[in-house]
Order: sequence, then C-alpha cells, then structure tokens
Amino acid sequence: MLNAIRATLLSAATLVAVTSPTMAWDYPGHRMVGAIADMVMSAHHPTAYGKVKALLATKDADDKPLERTLSQVAVFPDCAKTKNVPFCGRTPSNEEKAFAANNKRSGDYHFTDVPIQQTKYVAGNPGTTPKDVVKMINYSVAQLRGKSPHIDDTVKLTDAEAVWLLAHLVGDIHQPLHVGGIYFDKDTCTEVKDPTDPTKFPNGVKDVASTAGGNAIKLVALAPDPAAPPNEHLHLYWDGNTVNDAMRAAGLAGAEQDFARLLAAKAPAGWQTADDPETWAQQWATEMLPLAAAAHNELRIEFKGRDPEHDNACVWKTYITPDYANWASQRAREQIQKAGFRLAALLAAIFEPK
Repeated sequence: MLNAIRATLLSAATLVAVTSPTMAWDYPGHRMVGAIADMVMSAHHPTAYGKVKALLATKDADDKPLERTLSQVAVFPDCAKTKNVPFCGRTPSNEEKAFAANNKRSGDYHFTDVPIQQTKYVAGNPGTTPKDVVKMINYSVAQLRGKSPHIDDTVKLTDAEAVWLLAHLVGDIHQPLHVGGIYFDKDTCTEVKDPTDPTKFPNGVKDVASTAGGNAIKLVALAPDPAAPPNEHLHLYWDGNTVNDAMRAAGLAGAEQDFARLLAAKAPAGWQTADDPETWAQQWATEMLPLAAAAHNELRIEFKGRDPEHDNACVWKTYITPDYANWASQRAREQIQKAGFRLAALLAAIFEPK
C-alpha cells in the first residue's frame, strides 16, 4: 500500500508522499490475496506451505510458539511505515521496525511507473527503478532459492521478511496503477495531442510531468455540489473502492475471508505463468500494462491546477462514472484472484521445486 516517496519522479511525486498512503488493494485486498494463497497452498502444496509457515512462525508475549499466515503478514510491509499508523490501525511491531531500518528505501519496492503507451516492462527504461516492484519480487525469490542477490547496501532482508514481502508485492503488481502511469507535458501539465511518453525524451521522466500512479489525479464528484467524490484521488480509488465494490457485488460486503474463499474455489483463466520464477514478475508487469492503460483511458482526465505548497506540482482531476465503477470492480476481483493463485504458485516453486 502506499506512502512511498518516489524519488525518481518529479515534484508531483513529492506531493503524493506528503498527502497520501501508497498501497495496493488497501489492507483488506492484501489480506485476501494472502488468504487465497493460504487456502491454495494448504490444499495443493502442503510441503511447501509447511516450510513457509515455519519461516513465518514467531513467539507470543508469553514466549509460546505462534504460527502466522500469508494473509496476516501480507500487510507487514505497509504497517512498517510509521506514517501509516492511521491506515494500519496500530504502531509498527519490532520486526517491522527492523525491516524499515534495514531497508530505508522500502517505499520504492511497491511500484513501477511504466508509461502506459509501452507494451512491456523493460528494466532501466523510464519509469522503472533499481528497487521497483519487479526487481524486489525477483530479489526475494532469488534469496529464498539460496542465492545471494545484491542491489545495494540499503536492501537487506531476512528470509521471513522475503516471504512477507512476496505476500505483499505480488498483490501490488496486480494493481494496475502500481505498474503503469500516465505522463503529461511538463510546462503546461496538459496533453498536446497524446499523453506524453517519457521513453521518447532524452531525460526520461525528468522531462515530463508525472501523475505518480494516479496519486496526482484528484477525484471530483460526478453529481452536483454538495456531493463528495468517492475518494481523494484515483490511486486510492483503485486501492479501496474497487475492492469494496467487488465484495459488495458478490453479496459479501466486508467479509474478507468469505470473499477470499469464494475466489479460491476456482482458478481464474490465464493465471499460470511459464518459464523460470525469476521472470514471472516481469511477465506480470507486462501483462498489467493494457489494464493500466484502460484504467486511465476510460476516464476524462483534465488539468486541475498547480500546488504552490509543493513546488508548483501539476495536479489533475477526473470523475468516476457508474459504468467505470462497475468495470473497475470486476477487474479488481480478477486481479486479486490471480494474485492469490500466483503467490501460491510462486512459493510452491521456491519451496517445493520439481
């Protein structure tokens, strides 16, 4: 989930870090991705699941053994952020504090901002970073397979942290606004003919204005005043509203475990991923780009103004129609389901290789 400071982006990204939490699917969505994986692994990969649970096990306040599930640990990377206390519902635990201390740029792990005009994720291209969601999924997989991955001295995971990071990031990478972003003209904050693709500029994202994964696209009410918008901005709408709407449409509003069980009962179409597990994250990001494009292109995004309190950063606005809301909630349901099955498959490939 989100409060990551996107240092590679322009001042709009700084605006995001100050004003909103960065997350994918919000806490309920992450718990449901983990719960689906828990159910699938328990039923089909018991040996691998036993190894996962052994890594996640800890002790309670009375020094007694305490088992934990993927659903429980999936929120740890967000709860580790001190500014996320209002969203997590508690202060960070000691192990979450240790994770944050050893991974000082962990906010960068949750996303990548590939231009929506691109057809695939390419490491090193504008919008990607050395610690983005693709790189950190691959890093965690490599570590759990007994390799010695290295990015820099700011990345240091225990094996348990690598598991709960995977439980979280596999959810993140299936939220379209965590993968694909829309960019505009830097000087005017408006599109000339088409939204700007920083891949075509010499200095990449430094030459354009970033919407920072939809965080800088504010939502306005569709109905006349004094109606209120469904959320603060587009990113939070995809994090939370789409998931809540999907649960409501299934007649399971607020029932996380029941909704997860419903989704776990049948594997979604096209969920399996071919080739080596260390290529899966890149494949998933590439798969997500058309959905990220649609999530933006189905909206009417307009320039709203500049924020004088944050380096005159560009801010945009849009509104959510009922048709868009219905479409987005169905996509959220599909992506949470895929993420759960893929998380189970990824952990099975690591801990129970054929």
